[in-house]
Amino acid sequence: MTYALRSGPGFQLLRTTALFKHGFAKELAPFGITPVQFAVLGLLWENDGLSQHEIASRLGKDRPNVTRILEKIEAKSLIIRKQAPGDRRAIQVFLSQQAITMRPELEALAMNFRNRAYQGLSKIEQTQLIDLLSRIMDNLK
Repeated sequence: MTYALRSGPGFQLLRTTALFKHGFAKELAPFGITPVQFAVLGLLWENDGLSQHEIASRLGKDRPNVTRILEKIEAKSLIIRKQAPGDRRAIQVFLSQQAITMRPELEALAMNFRNRAYQGLSKIEQTQLIDLLSRIMDNLK
């Protein structure tokens, strides 16, 4: 048996991720944000006031990278960074009113994009896909 790159899960995930990211970036372009910036906003919509460290951990990105992402989002007036009370080293990130106002439209856009990606998959298959990907991620931690 020989190793077949294209039939392996890593290659399939790599290609799927690239297509997903590129397609979602095109959808977000009119708003001037990228998929990773959308991910940060999504985290904050769920739990406003996360620390930069928590955002980095939840995104699986290193702190310097997250700092650069946050700087770009802050320049667009979508977030506000503040020193955490009681810890001068920690920075908390909060949504601006503009980001709060954009939420319904951006979430609808994201759901439409996800639905397009899920075309032809039953609800059970969608749930199985997320479960399988989560298990693979757990195996690789």
